[in-house]
Amino acid sequence: MARQPVEIELQIHSLSDQGLGGGEHNERPVWVRNALPGETVRARILKRRGGQRCADGQPLEQGSPDRVPSACAYFPRCGGCATQHLAPEAQLAHKAKQLADQLQLQGIEPSSWRSPVALLRLGYRRKARLGVRLVGETVLVGFRESFSNRVARIDSCLTLTPELSRLITPLKTTIAQMSEPHTVPQIELAQGDGQCAVIVRHLQPLSAGDVALWQSFAEHWRVEVLMQSKGYDTLKPIAATQQQMQLLHYQLPEYGLTLGFYPHYFTQVNAPMNRELVRTVMGYLGNLRGRVVADMFCGIGNFTLPLARAGALAIGIEASAEAVAMAAKNARANGVDSRCTFHAADLYGDTGGLMSQGTSQDNGGAPQSGIDAQLNHFGAAPEALILDPPRSGAGPNLPSWAAMSSVEQIVYVSCNPVTFASDAKRLHELGYRLAKVGVYDMFPGTAHVETVGNFVRQTIGG
Repeated sequence: MARQPVEIELQIHSLSDQGLGGGEHNERPVWVRNALPGETVRARILKRRGGQRCADGQPLEQGSPDRVPSACAYFPRCGGCATQHLAPEAQLAHKAKQLADQLQLQGIEPSSWRSPVALLRLGYRRKARLGVRLVGETVLVGFRESFSNRVARIDSCLTLTPELSRLITPLKTTIAQMSEPHTVPQIELAQGDGQCAVIVRHLQPLSAGDVALWQSFAEHWRVEVLMQSKGYDTLKPIAATQQQMQLLHYQLPEYGLTLGFYPHYFTQVNAPMNRELVRTVMGYLGNLRGRVVADMFCGIGNFTLPLARAGALAIGIEASAEAVAMAAKNARANGVDSRCTFHAADLYGDTGGLMSQGTSQDNGGAPQSGIDAQLNHFGAAPEALILDPPRSGAGPNLPSWAAMSSVEQIVYVSCNPVTFASDAKRLHELGYRLAKVGVYDMFPGTAHVETVGNFVRQTIGG
């Protein structure tokens, strides 16, 4: 017999960086979804993790003044969002506070703050990975539930773009009609400026009927369907007449650029906010004509191509050889390939450091590692760096990049305030001042914090 959840009454005194209300019961922390500071809630303990408890909650009295009705009927059970119950202005303030708290922990005081930037609240998400689960004869397709690996029961999603949201119900129907529906563990959705793609992960070979089923789905919904039997290198279009994946595209209209990407590549999920990020980075760099700028963790050229269009000599470096090849292809397609170059290197490893900073050794006069040559591709070392690393931060080679005597400015785009603050401290120790910083609401309704900081060197040559 299943154990019934324990119910308790709880005072909420804080909001975590995951968007959960924090309280205490019997001197143990309790984290409650759908709860805000200042509220008294009836909480049902759903999960015990070490000495902490995770719970569902409902306000017992007048809720917080920052509480708003959720636009989504599936909140808070669906874990795709965490703060649908929090007013948009309060969400921004909470995200800005997270960043400020992390900077304060590292002893970093920015010279100035940008006002938090928010655009679309709903219908913005162009990429998502959804779980698939068979419960009896019912197929579920959706995000995972809060505090659980179970797939939420949803028929649509207000966070996804309308074009992707409308696919959820027919996806459930199509999977249910497969010969072995339990062999599909996940679905990935991706969208460019209009075009949509669906990646179907399957653990067993498809029957002829399954192939016909997915071909019909692709034709009816006018989307590209890619089947994935193992890793991404096994992606295969379902269309009988199609041998290769089709490119999706997004535009950066201010720079007259169109960037192509494949559905499994990393791109920012919020297109209007991505344009705002590019606008901010370019604004910090100012007049770029003739300047050499290195774009570290460049991906498919999201910042590199605007740099080149604005007149810079741009160097893009990225670990993924696939992304580098796509960035070079995008540069050629947009006619800026003479002003930018791309190189593949593990920016976290020895090959991502500078030999001149002692990160590698010579072997009979031949360099074994180091990105010195790439950074000097145009005959001069870069004057500025753009950093847009993963959540783990810029990594161990940051000091060697920042110590280049030619570098006067570093613009840092981050998806993790913890690693951003840690790297800000390292840059401060190397003589850089955090001149301006602000948060950008890339994922409204969630706890995700996007940050852009402008670091300026205080002394040249140090």
